[in-house]
Amino acid sequence: MNPKGQRSRRLYFDILPCFSRKQHRESFEVFLDLLLDGSGRPLPERATVKSPSSISRFFNHAAWNTRQLCRVMRQHALQALQDMWAQQPSQRPRLELLVDLTSLEKTGKFSELADWVHTYHGVHGVHLVVLYLCCGALRLPWAFQVWRGKGTPSPAQLALKLLRTVPAVLLAGTRRPRLHADGGFESAEFIHGVLGRGLDIVVGVRCTRKLEDGRQMRDLMVRGSRVKPLGLDHTMCVSWVWLYRNKEPEQRFVMSNLDLGGKYLARLGKRRWRIEAFFKTVKGRFGLERFAQHSKQGVLRWWCLSGMAFLLCHLQNLDVPVSGPGSWPDWGDLARTVRFSFVPEVRRQALQLELDALDAFQHALPALQT
Repeated sequence: MNPKGQRSRRLYFDILPCFSRKQHRESFEVFLDLLLDGSGRPLPERATVKSPSSISRFFNHAAWNTRQLCRVMRQHALQALQDMWAQQPSQRPRLELLVDLTSLEKTGKFSELADWVHTYHGVHGVHLVVLYLCCGALRLPWAFQVWRGKGTPSPAQLALKLLRTVPAVLLAGTRRPRLHADGGFESAEFIHGVLGRGLDIVVGVRCTRKLEDGRQMRDLMVRGSRVKPLGLDHTMCVSWVWLYRNKEPEQRFVMSNLDLGGKYLARLGKRRWRIEAFFKTVKGRFGLERFAQHSKQGVLRWWCLSGMAFLLCHLQNLDVPVSGPGSWPDWGDLARTVRFSFVPEVRRQALQLELDALDAFQHALPALQT
């Protein structure tokens, strides 16, 4: 890892060796320019410096090392966490692990992706279980798994698999890491698996979930009650909030193995929404769901590069903030800054091609007017 320069620059230059051939590196730079456009539409047909077919070959057929790319991103994420803890040894921020499922809606036929494309909660497409790490100001996409439909490992089982990818060094320390998840991960198997790894848990829960005494969650009258849900070996603290988004108020429950008190647990349960902000950004700005590749390798590479663009921009913002501390940045401005910093030659070539086309049109215009 290059020790000099900003973290985003170090990450960028450590990624470049993943593309050993000149044409692969050029295709990577062109696609990164599309990603950092920030519009969420990094479509190969929008490229001018390279042909769309060359970008497609880069994803589906080119022999570059996808695993090495993922390894480099994880190494930089791990280093960022360790650097933060080294700078704050007496007030080490707690590591929070967020898991959730996001759906990438797709229409049309994807024959090679047949076992990936399913309908889940009314959405037809590919469904990813994502692990996202938060610690202080750090927001780090870590790993994902594809849900392959009924009869295969459930999203909760995939989430437990993702937890096994977290290095033991991140789970050690005096402040126990905490996992946040929504009600889709409330199964006894998942909760036992999380607690068995030495993590605390804050998880959403259905209002109809039964307790050992025969009551349901919605029968509880005091926030912060300690109860034992049916099927669990642990006593859990339960709280709730009321949402007033519709005509009828909606009660949302959350439970934890920690005795945190009703008000604090309700407030803590909202921290799960940070992963929703990540999904919104990586889809809306970096085109996570815009893939149209015909091979699984191409789709996986698309997702990895989309996450890499988010990570580059996030590290850039930590080193040179474009907004006040603690606020969600303007990802369009941030992507533009990274774009002009790392792939300026692609921008120059694209603009020169446009100028050449404009000059050719202007020179031909008098002949067209006669």
